Amino acid sequence: MAPSIINNSHQTGTSNSNSNNATNSNGGGSRLSSFQRLFYRPMWNWAGFFFRTLFWPLRRVSDYLLPLSPDELSPERASKLFNSYLKNNLNNNNNNNDSNAIIDLFSTKSYASLQREAASTDALIMVYLHSPHHRSADDVCRRLLCSPSMVRFLTENKERVLSLGSSISTAQGASLSYSLSASSFPVLAILQPVKTSSSTRRPVKLIFKAEGPALMKLTAMQLTTLVTATFQKHERTVLEDASRRYEREQEVQLRRQQDEEYQETLRQDQERERQRTEERLEAEREEELKMEEEKRKIAEEASRLDRARSLVRDEPPKGTPGSTRLRFRLPNGKQLDRRFEGDETIESL
Repeated sequence: MAPSIINNSHQTGTSNSNSNNATNSNGGGSRLSSFQRLFYRPMWNWAGFFFRTLFWPLRRVSDYLLPLSPDELSPERASKLFNSYLKNNLNNNNNNNDSNAIIDLFSTKSYASLQREAASTDALIMVYLHSPHHRSADDVCRRLLCSPSMVRFLTENKERVLSLGSSISTAQGASLSYSLSASSFPVLAILQPVKTSSSTRRPVKLIFKAEGPALMKLTAMQLTTLVTATFQKHERTVLEDASRRYEREQEVQLRRQQDEEYQETLRQDQERERQRTEERLEAEREEELKMEEEKRKIAEEASRLDRARSLVRDEPPKGTPGSTRLRFRLPNGKQLDRRFEGDETIESL
Protein backbone atom coordinates (compact mmCIF):
# COMPACT_ATOMS: atom_id res chain seq x y z
CA MET A 1 0.00 0.00 0.00
CA ALA A 2 1.35 3.43 -0.92
CA PRO A 3 1.91 5.87 1.94
CA SER A 4 -0.75 8.53 2.44
CA ILE A 5 0.96 11.86 1.67
CA ILE A 6 -0.68 15.28 1.81
CA ASN A 7 1.02 17.60 -0.65
CA ASN A 8 1.59 20.97 1.04
CA SER A 9 5.20 21.42 0.06
CA HIS A 10 7.68 24.04 -1.00
CA GLN A 11 8.83 22.36 -4.22
CA THR A 12 11.86 22.70 -6.37
CA GLY A 13 10.69 20.89 -9.52
CA THR A 14 11.97 20.09 -12.99
CA SER A 15 12.43 23.27 -14.99
CA ASN A 16 13.94 24.54 -18.24
CA SER A 17 14.57 27.97 -16.75
CA ASN A 18 17.81 29.37 -15.45
CA SER A 19 19.15 27.89 -12.20
CA ASN A 20 18.43 31.20 -10.48
CA ASN A 21 14.75 30.29 -10.66
CA ALA A 22 15.33 27.17 -8.55
CA THR A 23 14.37 28.75 -5.25
CA ASN A 24 11.33 28.04 -3.10
CA SER A 25 9.24 30.10 -0.69
CA ASN A 26 11.78 29.54 2.10
CA GLY A 27 14.27 31.30 -0.07
CA GLY A 28 14.67 28.59 -2.71
CA GLY A 29 11.28 27.46 -4.22
CA SER A 30 10.66 27.19 -7.99
CA ARG A 31 9.11 30.27 -9.60
CA LEU A 32 7.36 28.88 -12.65
CA SER A 33 5.95 30.90 -15.51
CA SER A 34 2.28 30.72 -16.45
CA PHE A 35 3.18 28.57 -19.48
CA GLN A 36 5.08 26.10 -17.28
CA ARG A 37 2.26 25.91 -14.76
CA LEU A 38 -0.46 25.44 -17.38
CA PHE A 39 1.28 23.27 -20.00
CA TYR A 40 4.77 22.07 -19.08
CA ARG A 41 4.10 20.32 -15.76
CA PRO A 42 0.72 18.81 -16.79
CA MET A 43 2.39 17.53 -19.95
CA TRP A 44 5.04 15.66 -17.93
CA ASN A 45 2.42 14.32 -15.53
CA TRP A 46 0.31 12.99 -18.40
CA ALA A 47 3.39 11.54 -20.10
CA GLY A 48 4.35 9.73 -16.89
CA PHE A 49 0.81 8.41 -16.51
CA PHE A 50 0.79 7.25 -20.14
CA PHE A 51 4.08 5.32 -19.88
CA ARG A 52 3.13 3.79 -16.53
CA THR A 53 -0.14 2.60 -18.05
CA LEU A 54 1.62 1.38 -21.21
CA PHE A 55 4.21 -0.72 -19.38
CA TRP A 56 1.91 -1.92 -16.62
CA PRO A 57 1.07 -5.25 -18.41
CA LEU A 58 4.79 -5.91 -19.02
CA ARG A 59 5.50 -5.32 -15.35
CA ARG A 60 2.77 -7.71 -14.28
CA VAL A 61 4.10 -10.38 -16.65
CA SER A 62 7.65 -9.93 -15.39
CA ASP A 63 6.44 -10.14 -11.79
CA TYR A 64 4.69 -13.42 -12.63
CA LEU A 65 7.59 -14.96 -14.56
CA LEU A 66 10.39 -13.64 -12.35
CA PRO A 67 8.94 -13.33 -8.86
CA LEU A 68 11.10 -11.78 -6.20
CA SER A 69 11.83 -13.51 -2.91
CA PRO A 70 10.21 -12.12 0.26
CA ASP A 71 13.59 -10.82 1.39
CA GLU A 72 14.02 -8.87 -1.82
CA LEU A 73 10.56 -7.38 -1.43
CA SER A 74 10.99 -6.34 2.21
CA PRO A 75 11.26 -2.56 2.87
CA GLU A 76 14.14 -3.15 5.29
CA ARG A 77 16.05 -4.80 2.47
CA ALA A 78 15.56 -1.67 0.32
CA SER A 79 16.93 0.56 3.08
CA LYS A 80 19.95 -1.70 3.66
CA LEU A 81 20.67 -1.80 -0.08
CA PHE A 82 20.76 1.99 -0.18
CA ASN A 83 23.17 2.10 2.76
CA SER A 84 25.38 -0.40 0.97
CA TYR A 85 25.21 1.76 -2.15
CA LEU A 86 26.29 4.79 -0.11
CA LYS A 87 29.17 2.90 1.43
CA ASN A 88 30.44 1.58 -1.93
CA ASN A 89 30.02 4.97 -3.59
CA LEU A 90 32.04 6.74 -0.90
CA ASN A 91 34.72 4.07 -0.64
CA ASN A 92 35.25 4.07 -4.41
CA ASN A 93 35.91 7.81 -4.31
CA ASN A 94 38.08 7.86 -1.15
CA ASN A 95 35.88 10.31 0.73
CA ASN A 96 36.88 11.52 4.17
CA ASN A 97 35.48 10.19 7.43
CA ASP A 98 33.03 13.09 7.73
CA SER A 99 31.33 12.04 4.52
CA ASN A 100 31.35 8.39 5.58
CA ALA A 101 29.35 9.39 8.68
CA ILE A 102 26.31 9.84 6.43
CA ILE A 103 26.00 6.04 6.21
CA ASP A 104 25.12 5.74 9.91
CA LEU A 105 22.62 8.60 9.64
CA PHE A 106 20.42 6.79 7.12
CA SER A 107 18.05 4.33 8.70
CA THR A 108 17.95 0.65 7.81
CA LYS A 109 14.32 0.42 8.96
CA SER A 110 11.31 0.36 6.69
CA TYR A 111 9.43 3.52 5.84
CA ALA A 112 6.43 2.34 7.88
CA SER A 113 8.59 1.84 10.99
CA LEU A 114 10.25 5.20 10.49
CA GLN A 115 6.86 6.85 10.06
CA ARG A 116 5.58 5.40 13.36
CA GLU A 117 8.73 6.60 15.12
CA ALA A 118 8.42 10.09 13.65
CA ALA A 119 4.73 10.31 14.57
CA SER A 120 5.51 9.50 18.20
CA THR A 121 8.29 12.10 18.49
CA ASP A 122 7.10 14.87 16.11
CA ALA A 123 10.24 14.30 14.02
CA LEU A 124 10.61 14.86 10.28
CA ILE A 125 11.36 12.19 7.68
CA MET A 126 13.87 13.05 4.96
CA VAL A 127 13.44 10.73 1.98
CA TYR A 128 16.04 10.44 -0.78
CA LEU A 129 15.02 8.50 -3.90
CA HIS A 130 17.40 7.85 -6.74
CA SER A 131 17.53 5.89 -9.93
CA PRO A 132 20.64 3.67 -10.04
CA HIS A 133 20.62 3.92 -13.85
CA HIS A 134 20.77 7.72 -13.87
CA ARG A 135 24.14 8.93 -15.15
CA SER A 136 24.43 11.59 -12.44
CA ALA A 137 23.17 9.49 -9.54
CA ASP A 138 26.58 8.89 -7.98
CA ASP A 139 27.72 12.49 -8.47
CA VAL A 140 24.55 13.96 -6.90
CA CYS A 141 24.84 11.57 -3.98
CA ARG A 142 28.46 12.52 -3.27
CA ARG A 143 28.10 16.25 -3.96
CA LEU A 144 24.80 16.97 -2.20
CA LEU A 145 23.75 14.13 0.07
CA CYS A 146 27.22 13.41 1.44
CA SER A 147 28.41 17.01 1.59
CA PRO A 148 29.95 18.18 4.91
CA SER A 149 27.17 20.73 5.42
CA MET A 150 24.42 18.10 4.99
CA VAL A 151 26.27 15.59 7.18
CA ARG A 152 26.70 18.24 9.88
CA PHE A 153 22.99 19.18 9.71
CA LEU A 154 21.81 15.57 9.92
CA THR A 155 24.27 14.76 12.72
CA GLU A 156 23.17 17.73 14.83
CA ASN A 157 19.49 16.88 14.33
CA LYS A 158 19.55 13.09 14.02
CA GLU A 159 16.86 12.74 16.70
CA ARG A 160 14.60 15.26 14.95
CA VAL A 161 15.23 14.37 11.29
CA LEU A 162 15.01 10.67 10.40
CA SER A 163 16.69 9.91 7.09
CA LEU A 164 15.67 7.19 4.67
CA GLY A 165 17.14 6.37 1.28
CA SER A 166 15.86 3.99 -1.36
CA SER A 167 16.24 3.13 -4.99
CA ILE A 168 13.20 3.36 -7.21
CA SER A 169 14.08 -0.15 -8.40
CA THR A 170 12.86 -1.50 -5.06
CA ALA A 171 9.23 -1.88 -4.04
CA GLN A 172 9.64 0.64 -1.24
CA GLY A 173 11.27 3.18 -3.53
CA ALA A 174 8.64 2.73 -6.24
CA SER A 175 5.84 3.13 -3.70
CA LEU A 176 7.37 6.32 -2.28
CA SER A 177 8.01 7.66 -5.79
CA TYR A 178 4.35 7.18 -6.67
CA SER A 179 3.18 8.78 -3.41
CA LEU A 180 5.49 11.77 -3.92
CA SER A 181 4.35 12.18 -7.56
CA ALA A 182 7.99 12.23 -8.62
CA SER A 183 8.46 13.02 -12.30
CA SER A 184 12.27 13.08 -12.39
CA PHE A 185 15.12 11.81 -10.26
CA PRO A 186 16.84 12.03 -7.89
CA VAL A 187 14.24 13.27 -5.37
CA LEU A 188 14.82 14.69 -1.92
CA ALA A 189 11.64 15.19 0.11
CA ILE A 190 10.86 16.09 3.70
CA LEU A 191 7.70 14.65 5.23
CA GLN A 192 5.91 15.77 8.35
CA PRO A 193 3.66 13.30 10.23
CA VAL A 194 0.07 14.47 10.63
CA LYS A 195 -1.56 13.80 13.98
CA THR A 196 -4.72 11.75 13.67
CA SER A 197 -6.97 9.77 15.98
CA SER A 198 -6.79 6.73 13.71
CA SER A 199 -4.48 3.96 14.89
CA THR A 200 -4.12 2.42 11.42
CA ARG A 201 -3.96 5.36 8.99
CA ARG A 202 -0.90 7.56 9.53
CA PRO A 203 -0.83 10.29 6.87
CA VAL A 204 2.15 12.56 6.35
CA LYS A 205 2.39 16.03 4.85
CA LEU A 206 4.91 16.87 2.14
CA ILE A 207 6.56 20.11 3.25
CA PHE A 208 9.59 20.15 0.93
CA LYS A 209 10.51 18.48 -2.34
CA ALA A 210 13.40 18.97 -4.74
CA GLU A 211 13.72 16.73 -7.77
CA GLY A 212 15.48 16.23 -11.09
CA PRO A 213 17.47 18.96 -12.78
CA ALA A 214 16.40 21.61 -10.29
CA LEU A 215 17.89 19.54 -7.47
CA MET A 216 21.08 18.86 -9.40
CA LYS A 217 21.54 22.59 -10.10
CA LEU A 218 21.66 23.36 -6.38
CA THR A 219 24.93 23.58 -4.54
CA ALA A 220 25.43 21.62 -1.31
CA MET A 221 25.15 24.82 0.74
CA GLN A 222 21.97 25.91 -1.04
CA LEU A 223 20.32 22.54 -0.45
CA THR A 224 21.38 22.48 3.20
CA THR A 225 20.01 26.01 3.62
CA LEU A 226 16.64 24.98 2.18
CA VAL A 227 16.47 21.84 4.33
CA THR A 228 17.52 23.80 7.43
CA ALA A 229 14.87 26.47 6.81
CA THR A 230 12.20 23.78 6.42
CA PHE A 231 13.39 22.07 9.60
CA GLN A 232 13.41 25.33 11.58
CA LYS A 233 9.89 26.15 10.42
CA HIS A 234 8.77 22.70 11.53
CA GLU A 235 10.44 23.13 14.93
CA ARG A 236 8.71 26.48 15.42
CA THR A 237 5.40 24.81 14.61
CA VAL A 238 6.13 21.99 17.05
CA LEU A 239 7.06 24.48 19.78
CA GLU A 240 3.94 26.54 19.12
CA ASP A 241 1.79 23.40 19.24
CA ALA A 242 3.50 22.32 22.46
CA SER A 243 3.00 25.79 23.91
CA ARG A 244 -0.70 25.79 22.99
CA ARG A 245 -1.06 22.28 24.35
CA TYR A 246 0.63 23.35 27.59
CA GLU A 247 -1.66 26.39 27.84
CA ARG A 248 -4.70 24.17 27.29
CA GLU A 249 -3.48 21.77 29.94
CA GLN A 250 -2.88 24.67 32.32
CA GLU A 251 -6.37 26.01 31.61
CA VAL A 252 -7.88 22.59 32.22
CA GLN A 253 -5.85 22.21 35.41
CA LEU A 254 -6.86 25.71 36.54
CA ARG A 255 -10.53 24.99 35.85
CA ARG A 256 -10.22 21.69 37.68
CA GLN A 257 -8.55 23.42 40.61
CA GLN A 258 -11.22 26.14 40.64
CA ASP A 259 -13.94 23.50 40.49
CA GLU A 260 -12.32 21.63 43.37
CA GLU A 261 -12.01 24.85 45.40
CA TYR A 262 -15.64 25.73 44.60
CA GLN A 263 -16.80 22.25 45.60
CA GLU A 264 -14.74 22.46 48.81
CA THR A 265 -16.17 25.91 49.61
CA LEU A 266 -19.66 24.64 48.82
CA ARG A 267 -19.10 21.62 51.05
CA GLN A 268 -17.87 23.84 53.89
CA ASP A 269 -20.87 26.15 53.47
CA GLN A 270 -23.21 23.18 53.46
CA GLU A 271 -21.47 21.79 56.55
CA ARG A 272 -21.79 25.11 58.37
CA GLU A 273 -25.44 25.34 57.34
CA ARG A 274 -26.01 21.79 58.56
CA GLN A 275 -24.35 22.61 61.88
CA ARG A 276 -26.43 25.77 62.24
CA THR A 277 -29.58 23.82 61.43
CA GLU A 278 -28.68 21.15 63.97
CA GLU A 279 -27.90 23.77 66.59
CA ARG A 280 -31.19 25.55 65.89
CA LEU A 281 -33.15 22.28 66.05
CA GLU A 282 -31.31 21.32 69.23
CA ALA A 283 -32.12 24.68 70.78
CA GLU A 284 -35.74 24.31 69.72
CA ARG A 285 -35.86 20.82 71.24
CA GLU A 286 -34.32 22.07 74.48
CA GLU A 287 -36.79 24.96 74.56
CA GLU A 288 -39.66 22.56 73.99
CA LEU A 289 -38.38 20.26 76.73
CA LYS A 290 -37.99 23.20 79.05
CA MET A 291 -41.51 24.40 78.33
CA GLU A 292 -42.88 20.90 78.77
CA GLU A 293 -41.00 20.59 82.05
CA GLU A 294 -42.43 23.89 83.24
CA LYS A 295 -45.91 22.83 82.16
CA ARG A 296 -45.42 19.53 83.96
CA LYS A 297 -44.31 21.29 87.11
CA ILE A 298 -47.23 23.72 86.90
CA ALA A 299 -49.61 20.82 86.33
CA GLU A 300 -48.10 18.89 89.23
CA GLU A 301 -48.34 21.93 91.46
CA ALA A 302 -51.92 22.54 90.41
CA SER A 303 -52.71 18.87 90.98
CA ARG A 304 -51.06 18.97 94.39
CA LEU A 305 -52.97 22.08 95.33
CA ASP A 306 -56.22 20.56 94.10
CA ARG A 307 -55.51 17.45 96.11
CA ALA A 308 -54.65 19.54 99.16
CA ARG A 309 -57.77 21.60 98.76
CA SER A 310 -59.81 18.43 98.57
CA LEU A 311 -58.48 17.41 101.98
CA VAL A 312 -59.23 20.70 103.69
CA ARG A 313 -62.76 21.31 104.94
CA ASP A 314 -64.41 24.65 104.74
CA GLU A 315 -63.36 27.00 107.54
CA PRO A 316 -65.96 26.80 110.32
CA PRO A 317 -67.64 30.02 111.29
CA LYS A 318 -66.31 31.97 114.23
CA GLY A 319 -67.61 30.69 117.52
CA THR A 320 -68.26 27.15 116.30
CA PRO A 321 -67.97 24.80 119.28
CA GLY A 322 -64.82 22.64 119.21
CA SER A 323 -63.13 24.77 116.57
CA THR A 324 -59.56 25.90 116.92
CA ARG A 325 -57.77 28.87 115.44
CA LEU A 326 -54.21 28.34 114.19
CA ARG A 327 -51.65 30.75 112.87
CA PHE A 328 -49.16 29.73 110.19
CA ARG A 329 -45.97 31.58 109.37
CA LEU A 330 -45.05 31.04 105.72
CA PRO A 331 -41.47 30.93 104.39
CA ASN A 332 -41.86 34.41 102.90
CA GLY A 333 -42.69 35.77 106.37
CA LYS A 334 -46.38 36.11 105.73
CA GLN A 335 -48.72 35.02 108.52
CA LEU A 336 -51.89 33.10 107.85
CA ASP A 337 -54.71 32.60 110.44
CA ARG A 338 -57.37 29.91 109.96
CA ARG A 339 -59.95 28.05 112.07
CA PHE A 340 -60.21 24.29 112.01
CA GLU A 341 -62.76 21.95 113.41
CA GLY A 342 -61.62 19.89 116.35
CA ASP A 343 -61.82 16.54 114.63
CA GLU A 344 -59.62 17.47 111.64
CA THR A 345 -56.36 15.53 111.26
CA ILE A 346 -52.76 16.62 110.90
CA GLU A 347 -52.98 15.86 107.19
CA SER A 348 -55.46 18.70 106.79
CA LEU A 349 -52.95 21.05 108.44
